Amino acid sequence: MATRTSSRNRRKAAPAVGDRDPDLLRRIHRFMVLTRAVEDRMVAMYKGGDLLGSLYTGHWHEAISVGAASALRPDDYLAPIHRDLGAHLWRGMEPWQVMASFMGKATSPTGGRDGTLHYGRLDLNIYNLPSHIPANFPVATGMAFAAKYRGEDRVCLAFCGDGSTSRADFHEALTLASVQKLPNVFFVENNQYAYSTPLRLTSASESFAAKAAAYGMPGVKVDGTDALAVHDATAEAVARARAGEGPSLIEGVTMRMHGHAEHDPADYVLKELYEEYAKKDPVELFENVLLEAGVLDDAAAKQVREDARQYAIAARRKALADPMPDPADIEDGVYAD
Repeated sequence: MATRTSSRNRRKAAPAVGDRDPDLLRRIHRFMVLTRAVEDRMVAMYKGGDLLGSLYTGHWHEAISVGAASALRPDDYLAPIHRDLGAHLWRGMEPWQVMASFMGKATSPTGGRDGTLHYGRLDLNIYNLPSHIPANFPVATGMAFAAKYRGEDRVCLAFCGDGSTSRADFHEALTLASVQKLPNVFFVENNQYAYSTPLRLTSASESFAAKAAAYGMPGVKVDGTDALAVHDATAEAVARARAGEGPSLIEGVTMRMHGHAEHDPADYVLKELYEEYAKKDPVELFENVLLEAGVLDDAAAKQVREDARQYAIAARRKALADPMPDPADIEDGVYAD
């Protein structure tokens, strides 16, 4: 559920679960479960030495990545970050391709030119994520500007973390998008730590959503473990952008339940925070919502989890068998033709 709305954007009351499209609800659940299964498998792969470098995951970000992506059309643009595997999967990227990226395989989206998470699929309208977040925000404003310039009603949804909001490119992107009334939706994934720096040392604002007022756009803060709250807030912002009314800012509050990456033990995180959010697993919470509403039953939920587990196992098997890049092709793709 939404925890608070800004004074600039009084949101409509959310429809009851029983009044929503059950196929959409089941699809959101399926991709949240799949996201968790794939990332759990990749954690095992990292610990088993299958991956070339470290691994960045989005445990407890599933409601944000899937819930937000589910509010877009396939032809809308997406500029995700390293916590948003669910958004990639929702768009159609295969789990084995993500695993192949972390293994530097020739079948990865970068053809093995990168061994970590800098993957995207322009054919799926997914921009390759950069290391320095929110460097994807200025690109997102460019994609939105291009859509507006061409007279298209496409929207660009871009994600960043809470620490990213302290950077200049966050300010520049939101300023430009607001002045130009671009069809952007900016989503701040507030997981309470900018790597090892706690929230109290990165922002003195009451919330990140409150910063929207400075840019003249609506801002809304939602529970980032609540898939429906995320979906509803994003859908409202997307509708506003598509109607030509300009950008919006959404803050989703969750907790990063693994380290910044798997090499990071995150022993700087307060034990109380882990204990609090251990009770707020977004995948379990959403599954319980659907069970209580009769959209799922226990047998169906169990089957979804088993299908996801087997899918992740098969993805690992394929990624392991895929070839490494041919050294003879090393200069391919360096320059545009």
